[in-house]
Amino acid sequence: MKIGIVGTGSIAQTMTAEFQRAGLACIAVCSRRAETGQAMAEKFGIPKVYTSLSAMAEDPEAELVYIATPNSLHYAQTKTALLAGKHVLCEKPFVPAAAQAQELAALARERGLLLFEAITTAYHPNYARAKQYLKEIGPVKAVCCTFCQYSSRYDALLAGQTPPVFDPAFCGGALMDINLYNIHFAAGLFGAPSAVHYYPNRHPNGIDTSGVLVLEYPGFVCSCTGAKDSAARNSAQIIGSRGSIRIEPGASNCRTLTLTRRGGDEETSEYTESPWFYEVRGLLPLLERRDADACRAALEQTNRVVSILEAARRDAGLGF
Repeated sequence: MKIGIVGTGSIAQTMTAEFQRAGLACIAVCSRRAETGQAMAEKFGIPKVYTSLSAMAEDPEAELVYIATPNSLHYAQTKTALLAGKHVLCEKPFVPAAAQAQELAALARERGLLLFEAITTAYHPNYARAKQYLKEIGPVKAVCCTFCQYSSRYDALLAGQTPPVFDPAFCGGALMDINLYNIHFAAGLFGAPSAVHYYPNRHPNGIDTSGVLVLEYPGFVCSCTGAKDSAARNSAQIIGSRGSIRIEPGASNCRTLTLTRRGGDEETSEYTESPWFYEVRGLLPLLERRDADACRAALEQTNRVVSILEAARRDAGLGF
């Protein structure tokens, strides 16, 4: 499958490298500025550079469009690519609103196209292993997820600038950028929560720089801490009556999983490649065989996550 890349930032470059490592052809890059697009094209040996998504979407050689742009652009750009008849892989967070997610899913389905959210958690082997181990640890009593990473752009925010990741106009903030991984982790294992509460720390511009999200499930609560203004030792832990599952360094990269049984017996599994390695290799067979069922299931999960994000922002009074 031949890919057109939209965006030239760090995640676009990381994923381009993984696409090529997996043997996929990246045939075009699209950037608002020709010079940044050309620089990325030269770095990765990409033959075509576009400054318009509409133009790239009309390129008959591009089969899949990968969107790695600011959050607020995801909905419109995904729709443009789908309307042009392209399969789409859109970076997390998919879109800000559940209605948008449902519209895009319906459009992809009507046109017989694949549409996936790019999220590392869903395709990591240890995440699949965690699902298998749930029965072993007995009824779940508590879930605690922490992802705190001091943003390289936070100092600029403190200095009076407004980087896109901290800009309400770009749908930024810790919930959308960081805590989203914790939400994917929980919703993929336990489904939609019965209640959602979000307690953010806010910058004067209204954006959340960190916060604690509480997801209520029958019989237990899942606490999700996400921060871009501080750092921590990150992990995701599921505590059951007969044991526990601990994943480090957290939901975005399930590198090490430790199953601890009530008697003290432990099993550990570790995967040392980058999380994007497993993401691309998890998606690749689904794309190659045009797996509509897997696409539908993934979009249902994405819609659950978008609905939780929307409920959390509403609970905290965060508006975009």
